[in-house]
Amino acid sequence: MAHDVAELLHLLWRLNDKDDVRQSLEEPSAPCADITTLAPETTMPLSPMLGARFAYAGAWDRAAFGQTWPGLAQIAATTALVRDRPWHVGHVATMSGAFPLPVGPSRIALYGLDAARGDATYLVWCTDTVEPAVCAFYGGGCDRFLDLSSYLAFLVGERSHDDSAEMMPGTSPPRTRRSWCNAVA
Repeated sequence: MAHDVAELLHLLWRLNDKDDVRQSLEEPSAPCADITTLAPETTMPLSPMLGARFAYAGAWDRAAFGQTWPGLAQIAATTALVRDRPWHVGHVATMSGAFPLPVGPSRIALYGLDAARGDATYLVWCTDTVEPAVCAFYGGGCDRFLDLSSYLAFLVGERSHDDSAEMMPGTSPPRTRRSWCNAVA
């Protein structure tokens, strides 16, 4: 199973291309150390996996489930466009209750968006983790992943399920990973 984010992104591009997905990539922007959260005045540091993702490409149109993954420089503006949409408000409410402790907007960033369908993917930081969890809303459901590598492995078919069971309140995280969410800011 591939765990390298750049390798998984390249594989996703090839699989989309093979499936005739009309995707496009923008060149990566200048290196940045932070990503904007849903709270416009708050940023989170880029994790190693996110650094690899944004080094691979800027915006990626139709990357997964018809969603566009905005580039780092576009995330704040994209977030502002959906801030008051009922489906986005519902996604945030779902995420705040989907973790052992509530998660607020200053710990969530928009990662992918299909505004026409009301589908979106978000990054969720917990205080004791470097890598954010991934929550993907599409087709009326929500899949949760421990990190970007797990999400990408799911997208390319290396995994057949998300990490929701491992992430449920009261369950133990996998032994190979630190506790993925113990507190919220």
